[in-house]
Amino acid sequence: MGYLASFLTTLWLTSTAAQLGFIQDLTKEVTKRIQNEVQAVVDPLEKTVAYIGSSHCKHVKKLLGVTYDNYAYSGPDLSKLTLVFTTRAKTVTYNLTLAPEEIPKERWFNPALPFRIFLHGFTDDPSKSSYQTISSAFLKQDDVNILALDASSLIRWFYLRSTVMVQFIGERLGSVLAALVPAGLEASKIHLIGHSLGSHIAGFTAKTFYNQTGQRVGRISSLDPAGPCFSNLEVDLRLSKEDANFVDVIHTDAGVFGLNEAIGHVDFYPNGGSEQPNCLFPTCSHSRAWLLYAESVLLPESFVGAQCLSWKQFMKGNCDFKDTSVMGYYCPTDSRGKYDLQTSDESPFGLKEAGLTYANNASIIKNIQNLVMAWTGLDLPSYHPDQIHD
Repeated sequence: MGYLASFLTTLWLTSTAAQLGFIQDLTKEVTKRIQNEVQAVVDPLEKTVAYIGSSHCKHVKKLLGVTYDNYAYSGPDLSKLTLVFTTRAKTVTYNLTLAPEEIPKERWFNPALPFRIFLHGFTDDPSKSSYQTISSAFLKQDDVNILALDASSLIRWFYLRSTVMVQFIGERLGSVLAALVPAGLEASKIHLIGHSLGSHIAGFTAKTFYNQTGQRVGRISSLDPAGPCFSNLEVDLRLSKEDANFVDVIHTDAGVFGLNEAIGHVDFYPNGGSEQPNCLFPTCSHSRAWLLYAESVLLPESFVGAQCLSWKQFMKGNCDFKDTSVMGYYCPTDSRGKYDLQTSDESPFGLKEAGLTYANNASIIKNIQNLVMAWTGLDLPSYHPDQIHD
């Protein structure tokens, strides 16, 4: 970093007051680029650890006695599961077991309207940012029905156990939705939105609903579906495109906390799908999925993807740019295949059509040079790559 430090110090000492604001912006840019460079090294290691853990998951769970069969005998405690209903004016919480009796009596229950349920992930709950951000987006758009399942009592600790609990949770919610059909709930109106483990809860919910009613739910939107313990599994053990009339998936941390496999009718891989810009750690990339989805609710055509064979081909511009689709809430239900796109590194993330053209933002020095040259109009001296590693 000798070259970089020397350059910044010289620039600071020779600055006028008018230049200080530019240097502050430059410092922010340096921080972002350093994060990108560090992530480039950390990401492969984390993916390797995640893969090893996922590939041995079945055997470890059996060894520890945390399998579906082990819990099925006595059954986990599902009594604390709740549904949180949110409007602009109020929030109402229903015990999931009593929901089939209570919900049809409510004035807000209108079977003709979309029935949206958000399903959170590991260590999360409806009071946290994921649901608050998504529900806020829907309520800004219109005063619609939006619910959230609170399954935190069962998936708050011990990830291996939580991966087993998602099936029990999904089965219970599926039964509840099936019990609402006689009250007028239409299968086509059901829209399940799941993040991480919540994606697989959605899958088991839809499977159970189909088994009990013979109908498929209308839509499942999966936001970075959980990868560890769900990679390379049969479709009856995870979310699948067979679970709903339409399944759209957004991958933002594929290969680490998220699933890399394409499992929907349409799968979007923003920024390659494995790491997101301005994210140093996987948790940031993993959470980016629901941030992108919430933005898509308010800005319908912010995210446009192109069907591409791979991210490398997208970077080279070798994609079918005639075959594009909108990512997020307004994704056309006839979309099929895998799509790539690029986003901004901060909100608003959507780049619209500009997101179809790859822009390299990973090199620290190159971006700093471009910033300085744009501001000063001067050419900077060339450097040798070894100069930043002394």
